[in-house]
Amino acid sequence: MNERTGKKKLRVAFLVGSDDAATRRCIEAVCTVPGIEPAAILFDTAKVPFSRRLKNFRRNIRVNGWWYPAYRLVGVIGSVTEAALERAAVSPADVREVLRKAFPGRCYSLNDVGAKYGVGVREVGNLNSTLAAEALRACGATLGIVLGTRLVKPSTFSVPPMGCINLHKGKVPEYRGMPPGFWELYDGAESAGVTVHFVDKGLDTGDVLASSTVPITKFETPDSLQEKLHQEGARLLAEAVTALRDGTATRQPQEGAHKPRTLPTRKEVASLQRRLKHWKTKGDSGRIVRNLYHLLVYYSGMYALVRRWHSLRGSSRGAVFLYHRVNDYSDDVLTVNTKAFAAQLLVISRSYQISSTEALVYCVRNRKRIPPTKIAIHFDDCYRDVLTEGAPVLKAIGIPACAFVSSGFVDTDRIFPHDAAKYPFVFENFRSEDLRSWMGQGFEIGAHTVNHVDLGSCSLEEATTEVVTCGEALVKTIGQPVTMFSFPFGGLDNICSSSRNVVSAGGYTALFSTYGGFVGPRTDPYDIPRIANTAAPALYCLLQVEGLALGQLVGALRQLLRRIKSVPPPVRAAT
Repeated sequence: MNERTGKKKLRVAFLVGSDDAATRRCIEAVCTVPGIEPAAILFDTAKVPFSRRLKNFRRNIRVNGWWYPAYRLVGVIGSVTEAALERAAVSPADVREVLRKAFPGRCYSLNDVGAKYGVGVREVGNLNSTLAAEALRACGATLGIVLGTRLVKPSTFSVPPMGCINLHKGKVPEYRGMPPGFWELYDGAESAGVTVHFVDKGLDTGDVLASSTVPITKFETPDSLQEKLHQEGARLLAEAVTALRDGTATRQPQEGAHKPRTLPTRKEVASLQRRLKHWKTKGDSGRIVRNLYHLLVYYSGMYALVRRWHSLRGSSRGAVFLYHRVNDYSDDVLTVNTKAFAAQLLVISRSYQISSTEALVYCVRNRKRIPPTKIAIHFDDCYRDVLTEGAPVLKAIGIPACAFVSSGFVDTDRIFPHDAAKYPFVFENFRSEDLRSWMGQGFEIGAHTVNHVDLGSCSLEEATTEVVTCGEALVKTIGQPVTMFSFPFGGLDNICSSSRNVVSAGGYTALFSTYGGFVGPRTDPYDIPRIANTAAPALYCLLQVEGLALGQLVGALRQLLRRIKSVPPPVRAAT
């Protein structure tokens, strides 16, 4: 019985086709609605018959050309090597354990969802089977909710007294079918829709229960738009179920005949890529070469040999890994997702000593030996998810970290220019209480200028104001000294001797750059290098520490070639 209304609770069953974050998010959104009682999660685990796969394969050859088999083969090899790379240094089970410790309220599988809300998860094979219909009938659900499944037949969707509803990430009837977000971008639409409709015999043709839209922004990609549709879809589904619970829902028949959308051809994908210059996709051929190289270095024993060599040499050697954002929705070069972040930190902590930044700076300033190879973790800019998503992972593994903050963004909704010029998401900034919470958890804070300016190109007066004022503002906020500083745009072209002098005169004891490299016995405390890192497999981080990552070798080769080209030819003696 619903305590709020005195009415009987609405029992719902979920009919799902995949165990992914979007599906789990929708189930949780519904389960948290008051007056809703989850009855069962029915999981479609039936494999696509070989005859159907063969039919689809022939269709793809017909629409994409005879080169399609080679394209698919390259894609499969890329996926297989990517999976091998992710499992090479750390097991997925260990990563999940860290995530569960860091975020105890989150669900990372359908079984987690079932345990959290007291509902059974049952694998029923094909949702259109007699077994599935019997399971749906036995659970006593009044309403079925269909999420990402095959086309459900009347023998299943008519079992619950209220029928079944489906969450479709597209506006109907114009965008029936799949995939979410792609065709709206392809058609140049200003927004993309989300629809909750009743299930009938057609594909996304049932009466509409609820709908909403999300705007398509300037730097949208199919991936970013799909993520926004996932978020809005979960919200809308909960809203629709609430209306059904209260008896206020209305059904709106669809009007107009529109052919369902299908997966785009490679030609259509390429056409959209040409129009969306900001949409960067991973090239499979380059990915395969990179993956195979890293697997070869690791499993051939080369990584272990180089690591042993660095240890036996006993020289002073450290490394600083630099991050910016930690979240699970923005897939870009400045963001690491929580899963990759946990895997990276886990494998680093198992293989190397972890140091606070203050301890590392002490060694550099006093020419103390750094045991090879000691690692420090940094974050730049002012992103709040460093606290909400990054700190729990750091605490779960027991790793210290330092956040370098641009003080002018604290307590504001300002957007960093480098974000406004590239990304379709708005990232929340630190608040003053967040900085105090970060410090209260044992982490460190450094300065990063007031307005994230390029100190290599601004005037001496502006640089002085940016450097000094930032530190003063942070000290006022956290009530503790701020002695470390990092360069925004910390490449070689963004650093000059005058700005270094400003940092030194401002009372800072250390200055960090971002152009790569390791901390050694000759490292200048006002030019400590850092290694930028993102959502790479954990194994890649290990290779980075030993200087064996493919990107590092390519960069070293380019530097060597530039030096060779800059050497003047020998002067011949006169005869």
